Amino acid sequence: MGRGIESAAITEEGSQLNIWVDALILDHEASGIGQYIRLLLEHYCRLYPEDAVTGIFRPGMHIEGVETMNAPAVHGGRRILYEQVVLPGRVRRAKPDVVHFPDYQLPLGRRLTHTVITVHDLAAFVRPEFFPGQKSWLKRTLMARSVALASRVIVPSQATRNDLVNILHVPPDKIAVIPHGVKNPVKPSPNRAWDAPYFLAVGTVEPRKNFAGLIQAYHILRTRIHDVPDLIIAGRLGWMYDDTLALPEKLGVAGQVKFLQYVSEDTLGALYRDAKGFIYPSFYEGFGLPVVEAMCAGIPVVTSSKGSLAELGGDAVWRVDPESVESIADAMASILQHPDDARLRARQGQDWVQQLSWDKAAAATRQVYEAAALGG
Repeated sequence: MGRGIESAAITEEGSQLNIWVDALILDHEASGIGQYIRLLLEHYCRLYPEDAVTGIFRPGMHIEGVETMNAPAVHGGRRILYEQVVLPGRVRRAKPDVVHFPDYQLPLGRRLTHTVITVHDLAAFVRPEFFPGQKSWLKRTLMARSVALASRVIVPSQATRNDLVNILHVPPDKIAVIPHGVKNPVKPSPNRAWDAPYFLAVGTVEPRKNFAGLIQAYHILRTRIHDVPDLIIAGRLGWMYDDTLALPEKLGVAGQVKFLQYVSEDTLGALYRDAKGFIYPSFYEGFGLPVVEAMCAGIPVVTSSKGSLAELGGDAVWRVDPESVESIADAMASILQHPDDARLRARQGQDWVQQLSWDKAAAATRQVYEAAALGG
């Protein structure tokens, strides 16, 4: 970036900024939050080359345009411990104008000033049963204290903003709603990723995604309609997934339901391109990046009527009650039985996503950084 890491001594809006970003969650198989960090910073650095942006990364990770500050190879609880105990000292010595924590938690023992956090969702408060052991308690504890200490809070949707105000009583003027953008499509593999026709679902395999409900709906669909496409689920294994992985065998659809786990970007692009439809009946999301990606790819989309997912797609998507497997099955049947409507909605979805942009998200984030740098 050309300015090193010395403080820019912000005194007024429009000044150059020295920004540090906690990117320790980013790895080579980045899912939602990792994608958010990478895409936001790539676009930010292209828009604001005068700013000095430093990322705290695991070994081997890097984002173009971002200065690299290496940290140990920490994961899970060790990452949180590093962020809480070690990272504050490094930040204090560097004296950046703004520090951004994109994964909802601030260091709590040694308070930092001029801080921005991104809260993607409040799932640990709204649906704590979807987390193992003490995970939901830890998330709730860290998030509640972090939003109280942070200078500014970024959220990706009105639904998450409302949850912050209603559940954690965060002042509305402290919150900025900044929707995610649409990433530039990676050139997909020219080969089909799956030989047979298929429905596609994408996301970490965990209870919140409702893949168990989707598999049950798929089983119902196969009792109604002959020659149903396969169901492909692409996403890394998260937690509490054993029952979901076992469900196809129990329902007699193991030959038609496949878990691909993590796939490369070009394979994912091919999966989107060739799918008969994209099904995302999640119980709760802060935004829903896979829904946006599927609309961008021009395929019919079925998603939840709840929370932030209700904000995506307008009339271009089928909305279902995630608690009702019959509702999910009905929407999947509509894609197969009404192909003209499915094609129309797919085109409408491609039009709808044009309003989303990572450049817009980066510009709005720049305003939040300025406010945090000036306001403490």
